[in-house]
Order: sequence, then C-alpha cells, then structure tokens
Amino acid sequence: MVYLEITGLILFIVLMTLGYRKNNRNMMLISALCLLIGLAVPEFISGFIKGFNAARQAA
Repeated sequence: MVYLEITGLILFIVLMTLGYRKNNRNMMLISALCLLIGLAVPEFISGFIKGFNAARQAA
C-alpha cells in the first residue's frame, strides 16, 4: 500500500507543476484526484477488508 501512496504523491507533484506552468486546470484537477486516490484508497481498502472479515465472523 505504501507504493500506491508514493505513486499518488509523485503524480500529484508532477501533474500539478505541469498544469500550473501550462495554465491547464484539467491537469491540476487530475493531479488533485491522484492525491486523493493515493492517500484515501489504501485506508478504504484496509477498512473494507476489516469490516468484511468482522461481518463474516459474526454470521
């Protein structure tokens, strides 16, 4: 999961820099989404797995 966070952060930095220099708002939007995905998805996946396993054990 660490690789996903690092990749998302690197993509954010690169795309934000390019989007700012070219004055391209869509590229900056994509960079913000990369940051969101890179930081939120690993926590979502681990929480989903824990909840799924807890529901399976309770049933």
